[in-house]
Amino acid sequence: MPRYKLTFEYDGTGFSGWQVQPEARTVEGVAEEAFSTLYQQPVDLIGQGRTDAGVHAMAQTAHADLPDVYTAKRILHAMKGLLPDDVALLQIEKSDPQFHARFNARSRRYRYDVHTRPSPLNRHRYWIVNGDIDESILTVCAGKIIGKQDFKNFCIPPDTEKMTTECTILFSEWKSFPSGFGFTYHIEGNRFLRHMVRRLVGGMVHTAQGKMSIDDFESLLNGPEQKQKAFSAPAHGLTLMEVKY
Repeated sequence: MPRYKLTFEYDGTGFSGWQVQPEARTVEGVAEEAFSTLYQQPVDLIGQGRTDAGVHAMAQTAHADLPDVYTAKRILHAMKGLLPDDVALLQIEKSDPQFHARFNARSRRYRYDVHTRPSPLNRHRYWIVNGDIDESILTVCAGKIIGKQDFKNFCIPPDTEKMTTECTILFSEWKSFPSGFGFTYHIEGNRFLRHMVRRLVGGMVHTAQGKMSIDDFESLLNGPEQKQKAFSAPAHGLTLMEVKY
């Protein structure tokens, strides 16, 4: 069977993350169910990585080996009726038989949105933060993240000791909202650990609010592993924007 590269968009509010889990509604689970219905046989999707419960995606990629019976246009049309309203298949294309959504990815890009005043319309998209945030400190902290570093204090410990906690960050920048009532954080790296972006955001925002010093932030970044990890910002402010190959 030919291999296909798939690109999904989803609102993570009603999901327990991307990866299939017993007794839980997941993006991968509903997508596999939709494809299995279309092809009348089990279909297994392999994602580029997992997103946590509540995290959104503009362009989550996956691959699947599918029977060569439908055109890409026909599959896209069918998925509009088979997928729930909070998931969409944006693109499907035949790929090299050896293509792997996870292992062939060169980098991933995320954004995180922080709002500094109540916003009922955006409560599932933004982290609503009380109190002032010093943008200049956000900028300083963001710059310290760039490069190859060990993010052991900004993640949930890996499932195995053989898995490294080193990642290479290619881009890290905060931008203020035009309204002046919030900030968006953009980050791109070769790989990310569980809760890593959320803990980086939480640590930077707490530093910019004076709840910890820049030296404290640097000690989490460059120092030995600590029992008290960086604060994890809420999942709903995070969106996977792009996976580059």
